[in-house]
Amino acid sequence: MKYLILLSTIMFIFGNTVFAASTDEVKQNIIKQANSMGVEPAIVLSIAKTESGFNQSAKGYGGHIGVFQLSHSTAKHLGIDPYNLDDNIKGGIMYYKNMYDRFGSMELAVAAYNSGPEAIRRNHNIIPKHSKAFVSKIMSDYKYYKNQGI
Repeated sequence: MKYLILLSTIMFIFGNTVFAASTDEVKQNIIKQANSMGVEPAIVLSIAKTESGFNQSAKGYGGHIGVFQLSHSTAKHLGIDPYNLDDNIKGGIMYYKNMYDRFGSMELAVAAYNSGPEAIRRNHNIIPKHSKAFVSKIMSDYKYYKNQGI
């Protein structure tokens, strides 16, 4: 039984070794990397929570990968390995930061994270209808984390 518990907490994907981390470990990693990159931890925690529930093993629509549900093309563009937990977190934070730098507001950056920057540009910097619920959820979680002192 002990071995089953151990095996359920450690996962190996050969070629890309991934160690399953606890939710608290993932959150701490996100906070640490966000602070080192000059990004508010509460917003990227909110994105990771909604995207994957802090689960690096999550596979999403269209092959999106990991905690921040990065696409292969985004990961390649950012120069990171999306299967590696640290890289996935770094990449997700970098992508959010790029969107924030491009659009200048959290809400538009989150919408661009969800639907892509071209969708925001085509919509004249207005959040597209299909991203409104996503943005609302992220901003609600953001306020929660801020109230927790994060």
